[in-house]
Amino acid sequence: MVRRLRFYTLPPLQIPYPYVLMNVNNPQIGLRYIRRHLGDVESVIIDSGIEIFRDERVRDYPPGHLHKLVRLYFRVKQLVGEVWVVCPDYCDDYHPRSLWLSEGYTNIERTVDSVLKCIKRYPGINWLIPVQGWYRKPKSVLRCLKLYEEYGIDGEYYGIGNLCVEKRESIMVKTVRYVKSVLGDRKIHVFGLDLRTARKLRNEIYSFDSMAWTRPVDKQGWSCKTTQERIEYFKRWLKRLN
Repeated sequence: MVRRLRFYTLPPLQIPYPYVLMNVNNPQIGLRYIRRHLGDVESVIIDSGIEIFRDERVRDYPPGHLHKLVRLYFRVKQLVGEVWVVCPDYCDDYHPRSLWLSEGYTNIERTVDSVLKCIKRYPGINWLIPVQGWYRKPKSVLRCLKLYEEYGIDGEYYGIGNLCVEKRESIMVKTVRYVKSVLGDRKIHVFGLDLRTARKLRNEIYSFDSMAWTRPVDKQGWSCKTTQERIEYFKRWLKRLN
C-alpha cells in the first residue's frame, strides 16, 4: 500500500483539512481555523517564525521567543492530539552567511545549539528537529546531522529548513537524499517544498508544507483576492498534488 504524503498548510477557513501549519508570530488565524474544524484537524505543526530573517537587519530571535512557542504548543495541545513545534533555527537561504557568527560558528552550529536548548529546557514537548545547511550546498546538511549525532540528539521527526526559497530541483533532491541517507526511516518534513519536487520525492519524505496554493494554477494574476478564489485555488492545488 502506498503511504499518503502529508501536506501541511493553512487552508481557507471554509474547508476542513487534517494537516495544519500555523505560525507562532501570527497564531490567531491558525487557532481560529482549528477551533472551527476541531473534528477534522489531525495534526498541527507550529512554525518557529523563521521568516523574521527575511529582514537582513535581524540576526536573532527576540527575547522570550522560545517560551512563546511553548505556550502556544500547550494552547493547541488542548485542541488537537498531535502537535509538533519547530525548534527555532537559523537559515542561510534568505541572506547567505548573514547569520554566521564566524567561519566555525555558522547558521548550522547556531541551529544545533538552539535544538539543544529546546530539548534541555522543555523535554516534554514534541519538537520537530530542524536540519539546516549552507546556501545551495546540499552536502552541508551532513554537518548538521553529524553534530546531532555527536550530541546524542535522536529525534522522531526532522524538518529540512534550507530549501524554502530554493528553485533548483537538483539542489532540493540532493539535499533531501543526503538527509534520507542518514535518517533512514525516520520522519522527514521539508519546509516550503514546491509541488513538482514534492511529487518526485513523495516516497522519500513523510511530509512537506507550502502556502503556494494561494497563487493561481491556470489563470492570470499573482494571488487569490477573494474568499471564493481562496477556496477554488486550494481545491485545484490539492487536485494537482493527488
